Amino acid sequence: MMAEKPEVNLVELVLEEKNVRREWLRLASTASAGAILFLLTGNTKQLYAQSKEGDLGIMSAALYLENEAVAAYQAGAESKLLSPGVLAAAVAFQSDHKYHRDGLSGVLKSFGVEPKGPEKKYNFGSLHSEKDILRLARDRENGAVLAYGTLASNILTKAVLNFGANVLVDEVRHRTILNAALGIPNY
Repeated sequence: MMAEKPEVNLVELVLEEKNVRREWLRLASTASAGAILFLLTGNTKQLYAQSKEGDLGIMSAALYLENEAVAAYQAGAESKLLSPGVLAAAVAFQSDHKYHRDGLSGVLKSFGVEPKGPEKKYNFGSLHSEKDILRLARDRENGAVLAYGTLASNILTKAVLNFGANVLVDEVRHRTILNAALGIPNY
């Protein structure tokens, strides 16, 4: 007879402080998310900012990731596959991503750059269960953690760096909670 897996209350996890954040931040800083930025921009010069133009490239790539995350959480919410607790967490996480998106768009506009909007359609594969949606969300959050963690050291503009650091904390929190919901260790 197999032991029953305890149910995870995502609403409580969202509100609970996690001691593992610092460890995830340390691990995320060693990740190689430069490849993500290269794939999104196609330009290796933008991988390492150290200039206003480089900052703009990093912010544009981050904006793409935020738009994708908003769409992923929307797809999950509209799927009707989520239990009430998971849906509440998804809506809260999507709200965070909208805030990140709007912040990045505002910074880009302040530099005279018109931010790109979301893609018309994203391919999230087949979503047939709550677990599929949790995996999708966790994969998107993991990509964001790696991207923000690796590229943060290359941002020149202090205001942008401060915003990016705060976003990174949110992304780590999201990933930590999703890992717990999926039974993935956070170490």
